[in-house]
Amino acid sequence: MSTYMPLPLVRRWRAVVFKVNATLLLGGILSILLMGCALAAPWLAPHDPNETLFRYNGTTLLPAPYPPGTAGMPLGSDSLWRDMWSRLLYGGRFTLLFCWVAALVRITLGTLVGLFAGWYGRVARVVDVIVGAWSAVPSLLFALVVITLGNTPGVLSGSLPRFLLIISLTGWTEAAVRCRIAVQGLRSEPFIEAAYAIGRGRLAVLFRHILPNLRDLLLVEIAYAGAAVLLLVGELAFLGIFVGATESMVVKGQLVDDPLYAEWGSMLAAGLRHRNSGVWLLLEPVIAFTLAILSFNLLADGLRRRR
Repeated sequence: MSTYMPLPLVRRWRAVVFKVNATLLLGGILSILLMGCALAAPWLAPHDPNETLFRYNGTTLLPAPYPPGTAGMPLGSDSLWRDMWSRLLYGGRFTLLFCWVAALVRITLGTLVGLFAGWYGRVARVVDVIVGAWSAVPSLLFALVVITLGNTPGVLSGSLPRFLLIISLTGWTEAAVRCRIAVQGLRSEPFIEAAYAIGRGRLAVLFRHILPNLRDLLLVEIAYAGAAVLLLVGELAFLGIFVGATESMVVKGQLVDDPLYAEWGSMLAAGLRHRNSGVWLLLEPVIAFTLAILSFNLLADGLRRRR
């Protein structure tokens, strides 16, 4: 019996395969898995993220950190006997939420600037000067200088409101430029003339007719902004700057400032400091950041292709 597929069915199958947006599919799956694990942390985490889990060899306390595969600790422990898997899960809840909020603030600011710059010619000239000057300042340098100005000596961590504000003020210019270009392209569309014909004012046309047509663009920009914020948070963590307060404690005879709660940036900073004790302390938060940044970039690229 012949097993070949009829030619029309082959063509139809190929058409379906090539229509699949693999980038969007992969990015969406990875993003959903990451955020799902973060939201389900209380059910997925085997331990409290701040619980100290001691292991003994007979009556002798084994020194931390414990390597991956230790009983009850699939990813090992940190230098303070805390389960790394639980801390990554709980840390993702805070870090991902923080990054999405910062991304939304970025895009909101960029959208408002871009809307008015694209709609009003005089505003565009002023915005061009501001955007040009702001884009010349590296985001990492700006965040590093401003965040560290108010820190006490020896404690490089940022308070949440200040950290959120500074991260949000970086990177808004790209969204503003793209939004302005899109608005300028929509100004001559027939539906704009129709809106004027029924008596709409300029602001009403801008927010009720122009803004809804930027939906696809803004979805792409939000996804890209989420990845950019995560990257900036990771870069600051390598410099010892992260969100949240610290407490001083003695670890192996040295006084160190340890984060009070689980957060990927603080875990990355601690892993860099204690990397000689165990490479997994640095590698695991790096992998978490990498997967999240990759998934959001794939999601953004897939949404851009979908447009």
